[in-house]
Amino acid sequence: MKNGPVAGSASIPGVAAPGSVRPAQSAPAAASPSSETTPGAGSRASARRPAAAPSTQAISARLLAAEVNTPPLRPAARPAPSRAEKYRPQIPPAVRSAYVTRAKDPLLQAEPLYRDVAEHSGVRWQLLAACDWMQCRAAAKYSPVHGEKLGRVNADGTSYRTKSEALEQCADELAALAWAVYGIDLAGRRYLSVRDLANVFAAFRWGGLLRRHRTSAMEFPYSVAGLTGRHLKMRWPNVDEPRAPDKPGGRFRMPFGAVPVVLFLNYPATV
Repeated sequence: MKNGPVAGSASIPGVAAPGSVRPAQSAPAAASPSSETTPGAGSRASARRPAAAPSTQAISARLLAAEVNTPPLRPAARPAPSRAEKYRPQIPPAVRSAYVTRAKDPLLQAEPLYRDVAEHSGVRWQLLAACDWMQCRAAAKYSPVHGEKLGRVNADGTSYRTKSEALEQCADELAALAWAVYGIDLAGRRYLSVRDLANVFAAFRWGGLLRRHRTSAMEFPYSVAGLTGRHLKMRWPNVDEPRAPDKPGGRFRMPFGAVPVVLFLNYPATV
């Protein structure tokens, strides 16, 4: 894990210590998700929306922090090649066909919006597009935060009247949780490996639960379903966690996860 906590550490006690250096994005504080949704909350939105209760993701990050009782540490430097090796996708034809028939058109139509939000959020547009698809199938009148219709007031009092506002919220959640749980800095300019991308989306959906239960994000269907032939017909990790946002051990019913979406959008992931 990297040195330095998430700003606004009161939102995730134990993960952060005030005054340390961290990525530009803020920490989340959002409502609990349903089985098909993920919340998000960030400091940019807090000026225009009421404060919300901690999400399951934020709560699980706290549980993780309570166990280690120290800020995340930067891992020891590993020798790296001058140029990272590019990942070569092994996505099965059936998954590719499902993407083309279901997701390609709505994602490409919304690409200018994703790019505009990404330009000032620090999160690459392909990750925002993947969140939009996974949460609400990139429907124009729906929010990717909870998967709810735009303008609807959620149980926590939050409401997102525009798609861009909701996407900014997701960007905050992605960046803050990726940093708090896995020490991944989305504000950096480098492209992420497939494994790091899987970690980012695992943190977005389940916070620190996978780390707490020693489970790899490469087994997390929301991240990697459909990535290769071995990632078909996946199930949610069967962990003993009553507060998991999705039913542990239950079947994952989507044909592909977030990482395949990112790869389909020509994100140059590394090995």
